[in-house]
Amino acid sequence: MAVGIIDLFHVLSYKGMPDFLISNQGANRATTFWIISGLLIGLGFFISGFIRQDKKKLIPRSFFSIIPIAIGIISLIIATYYPMMFPPMYIEGEGLTDIKVNLEYFIIILLFASIIKYYHEYRKTKDNLVALLINAFILRIFSELAFTLYDSVYDIYNYLGHVYKAVFTFVIFRVIFIYNVQKPYVELSNAQVELKRYIENLDWLVEQRTRELNLINQKLMDDLEYARDIQLALLPTSFPIMPEVSFDARYFPAERIGGDFYNIFRIDEEHIGMYIGDVSGHGVPAAMLTVFLNQNIHPTRELVKGKIEIISPSEVLTNVYDSFNKTNFKDDVYVVMLYAVYNIRTKIFTYSSAGLNVAPLLFRNFGGIDELKISGFPICKFIEYYTPGYENQSIKLNSGDEILFYTDGLTEAKNQHGERFSLDNIQLIYSKYGHTIGMPSKMLIEEILRFTDGCKFDDDITFFLMHVN
Repeated sequence: MAVGIIDLFHVLSYKGMPDFLISNQGANRATTFWIISGLLIGLGFFISGFIRQDKKKLIPRSFFSIIPIAIGIISLIIATYYPMMFPPMYIEGEGLTDIKVNLEYFIIILLFASIIKYYHEYRKTKDNLVALLINAFILRIFSELAFTLYDSVYDIYNYLGHVYKAVFTFVIFRVIFIYNVQKPYVELSNAQVELKRYIENLDWLVEQRTRELNLINQKLMDDLEYARDIQLALLPTSFPIMPEVSFDARYFPAERIGGDFYNIFRIDEEHIGMYIGDVSGHGVPAAMLTVFLNQNIHPTRELVKGKIEIISPSEVLTNVYDSFNKTNFKDDVYVVMLYAVYNIRTKIFTYSSAGLNVAPLLFRNFGGIDELKISGFPICKFIEYYTPGYENQSIKLNSGDEILFYTDGLTEAKNQHGERFSLDNIQLIYSKYGHTIGMPSKMLIEEILRFTDGCKFDDDITFFLMHVN
């Protein structure tokens, strides 16, 4: 938190930025903030290597929020109004001072010491997250080295140093995110093993250990709720608003964390991108796959001279397939999905499928119902045996047409007699309430809840509607 606050001051006081308390004509103040932030990074991680993870303290967490806020405010006041209290870090027309360069080397030494400390921990635990953290330290060392070489705050070394820092920050986020999602499962597993051992030897410990397990289980449920909030944050909270087309969507996970995903987004003034899919399994592993997919679906690429090109749906799926095969996911993990681009000017809808097992339904304004043609190979770890060729399909839409995109959880919802919610039910609902955006979604959900009558969903239910206005 302290580093984040001071880095914010570093950005706001960067040479050339609008005035922040005082004029930003010089680079010394921003450079001073950079050094303070770097020292906190180096000292913080070095000290953290000596803190036992199982050590308990009675001091409330809220107390520690006071410390970084105080550090940030004090640093801001001194660097802004009493800069003579800090030695100069950058002199206009001359460049970096010796004290600044030496402090960069001191930060590098601290990071090297942190690497050594965490490497010893990795040798004992073989924890891949510790190895990932070590790689983050190496990236930060490259960043600090770059900041010992620049003469101007706008030259290539300064730029390169910021790039390394951005990657370092992302890796740190990955370590914290994975650690907080996986840790509850590890703790629950260890608690279950210990409970079994005590039951076999001392029956009187059952009640005591059961209470402890309940507490751990409650903590797990709380952490799963947190992971669910993170996953829901990846789903769109709003849709593109434009007169030519409207959208409506619903999402119901079968468990606290689901395996379905979708997104609807504007690519440019004429094109809207959208996708829907399903990953194998449920729970946290499936949620991790949805995070991966959201990070690896790229609708555009930059050409020479800053020109942006929209990537075709088939090529987007090919890129996702290639990226998926470079990961460490298990071989039995796979994804089925459909990606599409709609041109609001020409009303051409272009899509490509990667093994989606339910065809979207096209409801024509004149009353016809068509199933979109889908094919394609699922996203899976199979590239050494087969390279799929994803194909683009295009259709011309008319005003009043509507497309229902959904996953197989919709048609596989069962009632108490084991009967499944069929396509006939969907078509019947649409014949009554179609062509009024929002109404089909509402009635579809009401009909599913009436049909299942309290039965638990076996799979996630996800769907969205696109209505051509």
